[in-house]
Order: sequence, then structure tokens, then C-alpha cells
Amino acid sequence: MAKPVTFPTQACEQLNLWLGGYESFLKCMTPGNFNWFLHTMLYYYTKYVWGKQQLQKEREKRKIQDDASDAEQNTASDYD
Repeated sequence: MAKPVTFPTQACEQLNLWLGGYESFLKCMTPGNFNWFLHTMLYYYTKYVWGKQQLQKEREKRKIQDDASDAEQNTASDYD
């Protein structure tokens, strides 16, 4: 029996909502232009989301480093 495929429905809903803003523009396109536009927008949207995720990871890493630095300073001042 095949294992069911998990599908990121929340991501799909967000993407559909985002593309909904272009609906009137998309309705006027030929199938070829629609296909090109859709793939181009998906590419840029993916870059945007990945960039936000990377920025969030960097912020979390910086916060962990700052917390560790603060803990070291607090520990050192306890012995003074």
C-alpha cells in the first residue's frame, strides 16, 4: 500500500491568496504567457520567502549568541 503524500496546504493557501491579487491581470493572458508569468512569480515568491526564513535564522542565531554572551558576563560578575 502506498504511503500518503503530505502536502503543505497552508503554503498553497497563502500562495493562492497572494496570486489572487493578480487575478484580473491573469485572466487576460494567453496560456503561454500565463504559464511564464506563474512560474516567474513562483520563483520570485520562493526567493522572497527563503530570504525571510534566512533572516529569521540569522536573528535567532544572533540572539542565542547574545544570550550566551550575557550569561558569561553575569557569571563572571558573580565572582567579582
